[in-house]
Order: sequence, then C-alpha cells, then structure tokens
Amino acid sequence: MTQRKAPQDCGDMTELRAAIDAIDVELVRMLRARADYIDRAVELKQANGWPARIPSRVEEVIANACRIAEAEGLDPALVEGIWRDMVDWSIAREARVIPET
Repeated sequence: MTQRKAPQDCGDMTELRAAIDAIDVELVRMLRARADYIDRAVELKQANGWPARIPSRVEEVIANACRIAEAEGLDPALVEGIWRDMVDWSIAREARVIPET
C-alpha cells in the first residue's frame, strides 16, 4: 500500500477523487485476495467433508467485522450489510463446488 495524503490535506476535488479512486483499487485487490482464500477454503472444506455454509462461522466473521468497524469509528450496521453480502457471495462461490447445508 502506498502512502497517501490525509483527506484534510487534499486541496481540491480532483485530488480528493484521485485518492478515493486509489483506495478503490486497493479494496478491489483485497477482495480479489479474499476470493483466492475462499477458493482454498473450498479445497479444505471438501477434504474435511464440510458444507459451504457453516452458520456459526458466518456469524463469527460478521461479529468480528462489526467489532473492528466500531473500534475504527465506522458504522457497524454499514459494515454488517457489506460483510453479509460478501459472505453470501463467498458461500455461493463455494457452493458451486461443494454442497450447501
């Protein structure tokens, strides 16, 4: 991750938008990396005979994200919605290969 200006140091909208666009690139790359880990989870779940959806793990992931959001001063409800969508997408990705219970 490259060093970027603090929001208050952006002098105009062009600079601010460029910073936001750079963050978006980082976010997409992180989502790509997360998808790679999900693909590995498919292999490990298959080897263990586990289903795509493990409800207790889903709730653990969501709770962790909400706890981090709150600690970072970000609305936990926003993060919960994003994470539920992301986890549902991940489970659907896994379920293409292994059964969902």
